[in-house]
Amino acid sequence: MVVSLRQQVLAISAALTLVVIAALFYASRLTYEEQVRQLQDEATAMTSTVVAYLERNIQAADSVAETAARHPDLQRLAPGAPARVLRPLTEPERGFLNAVVADAGARSVSWVLPPAEDVEGQLSREWLAGVAASGRSAASPLLGSPDSRAHSIVLAHPIINDQGTIVGVLGLAVHLELLEVVLRRIPLPAGSVITVTDERSVVVARSLESSRYVGRPVEGTPATLRPLREVPGRDLRTGVDGVERVFGNAVVERGPWLVSVGIPTAVAAARTVPIYRRDFTIVLGAMGVILGLGLFLVHRWLAALHEVGRAAERVAKGDLSPLEPRHFGSSEIDQLHTGIVGMINSLREAQEAVAAQMSEERRVREEKESLQRQLIRQERLAAIGVLVSGVAHELNNPLQAIMGFAELLQLHKDVPEPVRQDLSLIRRESARASGIIRNLQRFGRQTSEPSPVKLSDVVASVLELRQRKIESQGIRLDIEDQSEASVSAVFTELQQVVLNFLINAEQAVEVLDVPRRRVKIRTSDGRNSARLEVEDHGDGVPPMDEAKLFQPFFTTKPVGEGTGLGLSVSYGIITSHGGEIGYRRSHTGGAIFYFELPTR
Repeated sequence: MVVSLRQQVLAISAALTLVVIAALFYASRLTYEEQVRQLQDEATAMTSTVVAYLERNIQAADSVAETAARHPDLQRLAPGAPARVLRPLTEPERGFLNAVVADAGARSVSWVLPPAEDVEGQLSREWLAGVAASGRSAASPLLGSPDSRAHSIVLAHPIINDQGTIVGVLGLAVHLELLEVVLRRIPLPAGSVITVTDERSVVVARSLESSRYVGRPVEGTPATLRPLREVPGRDLRTGVDGVERVFGNAVVERGPWLVSVGIPTAVAAARTVPIYRRDFTIVLGAMGVILGLGLFLVHRWLAALHEVGRAAERVAKGDLSPLEPRHFGSSEIDQLHTGIVGMINSLREAQEAVAAQMSEERRVREEKESLQRQLIRQERLAAIGVLVSGVAHELNNPLQAIMGFAELLQLHKDVPEPVRQDLSLIRRESARASGIIRNLQRFGRQTSEPSPVKLSDVVASVLELRQRKIESQGIRLDIEDQSEASVSAVFTELQQVVLNFLINAEQAVEVLDVPRRRVKIRTSDGRNSARLEVEDHGDGVPPMDEAKLFQPFFTTKPVGEGTGLGLSVSYGIITSHGGEIGYRRSHTGGAIFYFELPTR
C-alpha cells in the first residue's frame, strides 16, 4: 500500500511524539536519580562538617579537662576542691551542665552541682573506676531516661599527679540541648534531619523532634544492631519518622558516636518536577512547530523538492557533472539549486579549507583552555599565599608576646619549680610554633625566580609542617642528611615535591603495625648533582603500576583519598629545573621516591 508523504509525515510525527514523551519520562527518571545522588553527596559532605564540629568541641573539652586536672588541689583530691576549681566550668556559656571528681576507685564521688537523679545520677561508679583503671579518656553512655526532660554525656579524664600516678577521675557533663540547637541551625533542605547515636543505636541528639527520639533506639534491638564502623558511608532508607531519606554516615571516634545526616528524597522529586515540566513544554512546542512547518513545506514545494532531491542524489553518488539551470517558481528553491551547482564546482577546495580551518580552530581552542587553566591556578596560588602570609603575620605577634612574658616570669626567683617547668614548656612550644609560622610565610610567598637552595633546608622546612602528624601516627622517621651543595631552584616548589613524597610515605606505612612504621629521608651529593630520597617500609607499588606513577590523575589510593596529581606535579617541577625524578623498590619491599638536581 502506497502512503502519501503527508500521511507519512503525520505518522512519523505521532511516533516521534510518543518516543520523545517516553524519552522525557526516562530522562526525568535519570534526572531524579542524579538528584538523589547529588543529595547523597550533600548529606555526606554535611556529615563530615558535623563530625568535624563535634571533634573540635570534644578536643576543646579535653583541653579544658586536662588543664583542670593539673590543678594541685584536684591532684591531692583536697576537700572542697571540685566546687572551688570546677565551678566556673558549669557556667551556661561553657556548655557543661555539671562536673564530677572521683578517686581512683570511684569510692569518693563529688559533684560541683547537685546531680539530677534522672540524668547525672545515673552515672555508674563502676564506669568511673574503669576510666581510672584504663588511664584513657572516655565518653559515658547517654544519661537520662527517654522520658527525662534533659540528657547529657560525661567526658571523663584520668587525674595524674606529678609522679605519674592516676589518683582519680575528672568528668564533665556535656549540655546536649545546646548541641541540638546547633544541629537545628545547620542549613539543610526542609525535612532534613541530623541524628547522633551511640554504639547501642540510642539517639544522643537529633535536630528534629528531639524530645520524642532522644534516649530511644533508632531501630531494632541492641542485639540486632550493626557495629558503628560497619554502617555504610551513605545509604537510602526510611527513617523512624516514616520519611524516606538519603543518609550520609560517619563515626566520631571519641564517642564513639554515629553521625547521620538525612535529606528527604522528596527534595530530589521537587527539584526534578520543574525540569520535567520545562522540557515537556519545550519538546511539545517544538514538535508542534516542526509538524506544522513540515506539512506546509510538503504542501507547497513537494514537486520542487523531488527535483532538488534527485540532484542531491547525483552529488551523493559522486557525480559532479554540471547541472542545467532551471527555475522552480520559488526563489528559495532556485537558490538551493544554484547552491548545489556551486557546491559541485568547489567541493574539493571547500573540504580542504574546512579541514584546515577546523584544525587551526582546535589548536587555538586548546591553547586558550590551557592558558585559562594556568591563569586560574596562578590566581588561586596567589590568593592562598596572601592568606597564609597574613594569618602567619597575625599569629607571630601574640606568639612573641607569649615567649617574652614566659621568659620574664622565669626570671622571678619566687616562681615554684613546677611552674618554671611549665613556663619552659611554653617557651619551647611557642618557639616551635613560631618556626612553623616562618615556614608557612616562606611557603606562601609567590616566588618564581630560582635561587640557591640546600636540600637540608627544604627537608627541615617540611618536617616543621609534618613532624607532629608523624609523631601522632607512631611513625619512626630517620634522617640521613649528607648534602652540602646548593642547587638553583624555587624553594617552595622543592618543598612541595618533598611534601608529596613524605605524605605518600606516611600513607604507605600507617596501615602497618606500629613497630614497622618507618620512613627514612636521605640527602647526598654527587659529582655535579644533589640527590634526595624518601624511603618507606610499606608494600611498595605493584610492578604493573610503576610505569604510570607520574601520569596525571593516576593513583593507587581508594576513591576519594587521592587526586593522582601529586606525583605528576612533582614530575613537572623537577623536569622544569633540569633534574631527574623516579621510583624504585627498596630492599625491604617498600617504595623509594627520589629526585636529583644539578648543583650550581
